[in-house]
Amino acid sequence: MAKKPPDPIPRQVAELPHDKTPKTANIVAAEKIIADISSGIYRSPAAALKELVSNAYDADATKVTITTDAPYFRNLVIEDNGIGMSIETFLQVITHVGGSRKRIQYELSPKYKRKLIGRIGIGLMSVAQLGNLFYVTSSVAGSPTRFIAEVNLEPFHRDDAALRSMGKLKDDGTVQIGAVKYVDNIPEMEDVQYTVITVPNAKKGLISEMTSQVRKAVGAHERLSIEDEGRQIQKFDELIDVVRNTKRADLALDGYYYMLWELGLLCPVNYSLKGPFDLSGRPKGGRSIENVELFKKPKISNFHVFVDGLELKRPQTFPNAGAMDYPSPNPKLYLLDFDRPIADRQLRFTGYVYSQQPRIDPEELKGVQIRIRNVGIGKYDKSWLGYPFEEGLKFGQVTGELYVEDGLEPALNIDRDSFRETDVHYQALRAHVWQLLRQQVFPDFKARQKEYKDKRKKKERGKLTERFQEALSQLPAPLTEHVEITKPDPSESKSFFTVTSTKLLINKDKWRVLADEMQLSNDDAKERFFKVLTVLASNEMLQELTEDELENLLRALAVAVQ
Repeated sequence: MAKKPPDPIPRQVAELPHDKTPKTANIVAAEKIIADISSGIYRSPAAALKELVSNAYDADATKVTITTDAPYFRNLVIEDNGIGMSIETFLQVITHVGGSRKRIQYELSPKYKRKLIGRIGIGLMSVAQLGNLFYVTSSVAGSPTRFIAEVNLEPFHRDDAALRSMGKLKDDGTVQIGAVKYVDNIPEMEDVQYTVITVPNAKKGLISEMTSQVRKAVGAHERLSIEDEGRQIQKFDELIDVVRNTKRADLALDGYYYMLWELGLLCPVNYSLKGPFDLSGRPKGGRSIENVELFKKPKISNFHVFVDGLELKRPQTFPNAGAMDYPSPNPKLYLLDFDRPIADRQLRFTGYVYSQQPRIDPEELKGVQIRIRNVGIGKYDKSWLGYPFEEGLKFGQVTGELYVEDGLEPALNIDRDSFRETDVHYQALRAHVWQLLRQQVFPDFKARQKEYKDKRKKKERGKLTERFQEALSQLPAPLTEHVEITKPDPSESKSFFTVTSTKLLINKDKWRVLADEMQLSNDDAKERFFKVLTVLASNEMLQELTEDELENLLRALAVAVQ
């Protein structure tokens, strides 16, 4: 008789002793950590600029203009015609990093009713990744004045900051990371509104990135470089076309043009007129994209972003040139549509998964990108949110975008470049995408590939049959290529087959014995066997053979065609 398992040991609930007075201590962070958060949380120059563009979008701007001082990149200017800021609003934002109140005050922008992008109030600090000293000037419509402020983060971002003692908190529990000087009540026209951010001395690392100094040091050469005066582009579509036909955008473009291309991926802007699906360059009678007529291209109204005169567009455009006439099934679109409450919060998103062969180009567009309220959250995720199955080469032949309208925002990490995977909205989105891939995209991929190969093989066989018939017609006693497997006339001595005026009739029973004995079960080998036999019969080379001689010949022929 089995012993009864012991009772489980009860869990001890941790709590402070009731008869003791607890002591207290503050949890603090080193100033170096605070400095890094304020100046280095964004992955790239494009990711930092995206935050300023997003702020302008939230401010009901219709136009954002970025000037980079290319090809030197010493001074950067970001200007928008949004509602602007009063000096009081600016000071609240800049002196309380992470203390944004705009989501508390309203969910939609005042004029265009845009769903707001900003949430935690660190967007303005993205300027710190471009330079430690910058200026902000702004005016609100209806106000007769503007202000100009100098924001200086230099003293707080020195390399020795980490050596300072921890816990140097101000009375309100904050840590100082910079200083602001400002002048307000500067006269301005009442009918204008704007915000202008100026970075007069860009960081050396930024200049190095934009001028591709590291690439040059190792001898890399790009197809499109800002320093190549003969190749300056006039429209963003020209940039898209360069990248569309390359394997990697970062190898085709120098640092400056790659920044523009990445900005197009991240900012709330429209696709180009061609994108994201364009077959205008296909050969006559070439491929189509299945289900493309079901796709509704998202549209951003009344918002345009210009960098050095070029209007940014989302650069996704499929298929690339290498896939236009590739011998494979047509590219196909699979649409997503999810709208339901998850943990008492609504999660709503749409999107697509697109598959094509031979591969998705450029490399940066393999995987899936999530866009929250039209803003790209980081790069494409090549793992498809950690998809837990091995799909081999097919992983490099799919791409997709998810357009999140409601929900998922609490899952965003502070850099707005990635997600917390423990968030229930993220988990629900991921499960929905995985299910589509596992149950539709990849099984369909395999089935369509088999169907395509079968059709192509049948078509090729048809062409071979025509050539075979033509060759047979030149022989003394031409037969048709058709082989009918049946029993011959019992009066025929050579009972394996019978030759009529048009057909080669095969004894089904004897054929089965021969095929089994010689292991001639492959359909292709079987077809080759009968074609050779038809040629021999059409040339009257079998008539004089005895039945034993014929059987030996057939056995040798069966071996030869395997």
